[in-house]
Amino acid sequence: MDISIREFTEADRKHLENYILSERQRAYSSMPLEVLDDALNDINRTANVVVTSDGKTVGFFVLHKHYQHEGYSTPHEVVYVRSLSINEKYQGNGYGTAVAQNLPVYVQENFSSFDHLFLVVDGENAGAWNLYERAGFLHLATKEEGPIGKERLYYLDLNRSYVPNLKLEFDEDTTIPKVKILLKQGDGEVGYIDAEQNGSTLEIKHIFVDEEHRSEGVAESAMRQFATAVRKRLGTVDTASVTVSEPAFEKLFMNAGFAPGDDGGNMNRYVKLIRY
Repeated sequence: MDISIREFTEADRKHLENYILSERQRAYSSMPLEVLDDALNDINRTANVVVTSDGKTVGFFVLHKHYQHEGYSTPHEVVYVRSLSINEKYQGNGYGTAVAQNLPVYVQENFSSFDHLFLVVDGENAGAWNLYERAGFLHLATKEEGPIGKERLYYLDLNRSYVPNLKLEFDEDTTIPKVKILLKQGDGEVGYIDAEQNGSTLEIKHIFVDEEHRSEGVAESAMRQFATAVRKRLGTVDTASVTVSEPAFEKLFMNAGFAPGDDGGNMNRYVKLIRY
């Protein structure tokens, strides 16, 4: 998907005047012109637009430094993504996925002094939070009664490496209980994950990344996307687990939301909920 994300300029204003959002979307994403001037007049906020290669303005969002969302305690040195939306006229074309996948690198490049990125998503919109999980955001909390309904808080570590065009695809020859997930970048395959299903648990057995790609953050990005990929394909899997044989891999899984699991004294086992 050929898009660019950049800071708003006054020349973009006329394109935002014809922006359309549904009533449900407007509950969580304000119309761009409703929040634009506040952002332009606040040194802690930056208005951004999403533009296609042929000049269409398809999206908008605000990055807000030091923001504290009601009901959550987050660090002071954070950036929040606020009022992110795709113009309803252009929805269904993959622009939302492209924005989410490119957000980590965009924020890293433009807010290099910040370590933490947060956003709050409509808790009833599974499509939206699946999209952010595929992009590497980790689900931290769910609030049943937020200001406008159920909501989910997501976090992204800006100190990590992100691979925007990495995709996880199940090998077409996968036969349960054996599972093989291919790591694809562009048109090529850069690695794979071997796993085995045991009841409602999917046990990760092996992760391999081609040597020339190991410094790019492929393994980290793959594990952040892992739960979403499994949830979409394996309807009977509720939990993922892995036994970590080397301390160096412990951080890889913990950064992807895995936590130490109680397995009869096995201190090297880590688990992550797939469905929650």
